[in-house]
Amino acid sequence: MRPENGTGGRQRSFIEEARRRQIIASAVEVISEVGYGRASLARIAKHAGISKGVISYHFAGKDELMEQLVIQLYVSGGEHIAPAVMAADGPRNQLLAYVGANLGFIDANKKYVAALTDVVLNLRDADGKPRFASAEGEQEIIQPLIDIMREGQRTGDFGEFDPAVMAKSIRDAIDGAAGRAIREKDFDMTTYSAHVCRLFDLATRKGGSDDHRGGK
Repeated sequence: MRPENGTGGRQRSFIEEARRRQIIASAVEVISEVGYGRASLARIAKHAGISKGVISYHFAGKDELMEQLVIQLYVSGGEHIAPAVMAADGPRNQLLAYVGANLGFIDANKKYVAALTDVVLNLRDADGKPRFASAEGEQEIIQPLIDIMREGQRTGDFGEFDPAVMAKSIRDAIDGAAGRAIREKDFDMTTYSAHVCRLFDLATRKGGSDDHRGGK
């Protein structure tokens, strides 16, 4: 029985969380070396220097481990990006901070992003459908960006355009950079980040996107 309360409970929780992170980190390394299909629990356990049973104690199986790998990266990304956006003054600076922090996080975590991409492409639910391909999940990711757009239009910092379309365009530029960072060893994220920031800075200014909602 796992202790739930008291000092012992808190210590056990900390140790367990550290172990889970260690297992996920090993999963990232194994996927990077052999790919998702060959990343068995036995391989991951060997890389982590633990028994397969230890993994089974913390995760119900490979699917849950892979799901948590994806979730952990999104959480870590949020912990990196949110403070940068919150520290920025005004919608325009928040937009630029959002783009810069996202691309900077990708650049600093290329191996993790590559493993995540492999998992997202291969992990399926009980019906055989991609586990992380829901419209709800995409909406949750872009909603903070849409909110920045709408606030910028309300304050007059931004011109007239469809906030959702602009947010999707920005996310596509960010996600596309993740793919290039994985494929191209000499991909210059710093130069790309400056380019994308300049591009969407201009696109969101009054007159920069034809000042029309929905292209009308």
